[in-house]
Order: sequence, then structure tokens, then C-alpha cells
Amino acid sequence: MWTRRELKEQAKDALKRNYWKAVLVTVLFGALLGGTGGAATAGVAVSSGSGSSDTGSAWAFIGGFLHEYFPGLLTTLIILAVVLVILSLAVSILLLNPVNVGFSYFRVNALRGTGNVGDLGRGFDAAYKRNVGTLLLQAVYTFLWTCLLIVPGFIKAYEYCMIPYLLADHPEMTRQEAFATSKAMMKGNKWKAFVLDLSFIPWDILSALTLGIVSVFYVAPYRQLTAAALYEKLKAQNEVPAAEVPAQGE
Repeated sequence: MWTRRELKEQAKDALKRNYWKAVLVTVLFGALLGGTGGAATAGVAVSSGSGSSDTGSAWAFIGGFLHEYFPGLLTTLIILAVVLVILSLAVSILLLNPVNVGFSYFRVNALRGTGNVGDLGRGFDAAYKRNVGTLLLQAVYTFLWTCLLIVPGFIKAYEYCMIPYLLADHPEMTRQEAFATSKAMMKGNKWKAFVLDLSFIPWDILSALTLGIVSVFYVAPYRQLTAAALYEKLKAQNEVPAAEVPAQGE
């Protein structure tokens, strides 16, 4: 069994030992998340003269311009938007998924003693293809369950939440084993994990009031290390060698 107080005390101790590195890693990961996509718009201002004939001529010009060029311009904008979305998804899948594994590895190491900024590369060094594919499937499964009904998707999100930690901690673990192990670890713990997340609401309010400053320098690393503490506790309670986990599909 575990308590919120126990996990948070462990997280606070880990944050004291790794404070500036934890803040730096949080900022780096946040910057990557914020830089995966963007869009720009441009406007054209048209001014008219004082005479009604000038105004009519201006509107006629605009009408002719739109009639001739707007369809092609609209098509170009749609294609550009699709390309940006595809590039954003590609960056998220090929870059952010492995970084997420490395981010989890840093948190686990910080909780166990000392984390290093270089831990962010863990997802690229160990089982890169597995990390990319597994976290992609995690996102797809969660999305599909959410499309079915909101509550099942919410439940699945908690059921799968240990997967990044398992991938970071066990490079030999297969995708099927990661899903099965996370499911076993979260059995009977999903509601408690949800309540654990709710307990950070006062901190979130304070972060909003300080325009995110408190979040960057305390709340986000604190929350992340608390999640890592939950992983450590559940792993100790459900210690199963990776090779003995049944390779069942989701």
C-alpha cells in the first residue's frame, strides 16, 4: 500500500538533491513540447478613397481578385496546414516519444539518487524503435477509447501511465510486456492515482496566479517526481521479471 504523503515526501527529498537539474530538464522538455508546431497568418488592408466611384472600383477589384486567385490560395493554405500537421506529428512521434522515455528515466534516477540531464537521451540509446512504436500505440489506444466514451479513455490513460517508466527502466522489455506490466501495476490503483493528481490543484492555482513561474521552479518538477515515486512503489509491489510477463496484445 502507499499514501500520497509518502510519495510526496520522497519527491521533495529527490527535488532537494536534484533541484536545478530537475528544473532544467523540465524547461527543456516543455520547450520541445511547445515547439512542435505553429502557424502564421497574414492580413491585407485595403483603404478606399473619398469618392463613391473609387469605392466601387476598389470593390470591383477585390471581387475580381478573389474570383481569380482565392480558390488557388485556399488550396495552398489547406496543403500548407496539412503539411504542418504531418510535420508536427512526425516530430512528436520520432523525437518527443523517445525524449519522454528519457525524461522518465531522469525522474527515476533522481528519485533513486542523482539524475543527469544526459538521461534525456535514454530513449534514443536504448530500444529506439520500441520506444517510438510503444508510445505511439499508447496514444492511439487512449485516443480510440476516449472517442468511444470519455470515461473509458480516462481509465485507460491511467492504466497505461507506467509505460514510459517501464520502457526507460527495462530496455529489454517488449511492447506487449510494457502494456501488460503497466496494466498489472495500476490494477486497483487508478482511482488513488487520480486523487493524487487532484491533490495538486491548489499548486496549479498558485502557478496560474504567478503566470507559471511557480510551476517551472517548483510545481512541475515536484509533480513529476511524485509520479516517479508512484512508479517505484508499484514496481516494488509488483516485481515481475520482464521475461516472465505474458506477451498479450491490447
